[in-house]
Amino acid sequence: MSNEDLSRRDALGGGAAALLAGVGAALAVSAAGREAEAQGAGDAAVLNTLLRAEYDAIRTYEAASGSLGMPDMADPDRALGPAAALIAGHYLAQHRDHATRLRDMIMSMQGTPVDQSTILFMAPAGFRLTVRNILRLACNKEKGAAIAYMNSLKTLSSQAAAELAAAIGGVETQHFIVIYLLLKGAAGPGMMAASMISEVSPRAIVGVTGDSMGLAGVPDFTYMPL
Repeated sequence: MSNEDLSRRDALGGGAAALLAGVGAALAVSAAGREAEAQGAGDAAVLNTLLRAEYDAIRTYEAASGSLGMPDMADPDRALGPAAALIAGHYLAQHRDHATRLRDMIMSMQGTPVDQSTILFMAPAGFRLTVRNILRLACNKEKGAAIAYMNSLKTLSSQAAAELAAAIGGVETQHFIVIYLLLKGAAGPGMMAASMISEVSPRAIVGVTGDSMGLAGVPDFTYMPL
């Protein structure tokens, strides 16, 4: 075999190897793209479950607002209603902010956010709209939401999605603790709560990278001198 034939054979072999390498790289990129797409779809589904919980909380606070603001005259906790209504309104606004952030994240993943109109308020069987019952219902829902956000961190693959879930879940836990303390009598919604409503769970999220609206924006306490 001449040197020219050997050179041609080497060139063909090198070309084939390059072609195979290119095909392999393309298949790897394609597989990675499909995997990323699948992960995005999975994350969007998890976030949609959380979005449903936010809409459920929104519907609950909306349905309760009138009964808290003007409790029944026979309600033994009637005096607590107006201050509880302010706290509920504050939490309602934060749940709306949560829903907006979740919806935007789902859309960024090419997902379809659940439609809020499909989520309706469903009172438990035999439920009466008293101040204490409303606080109990809200407490149960906030606890359930806090747990759902924590559990979502076990399955979310996107760092951005996990960061958002953690940032919102921390605030859901704050909501639960405040209402739990009210129900246990460790704190009471009086004039102090009414005058400092923005200080009750002061931010809608704990914090997200690049977001100045989290708890980092709340000033630290200063210490009294001796």
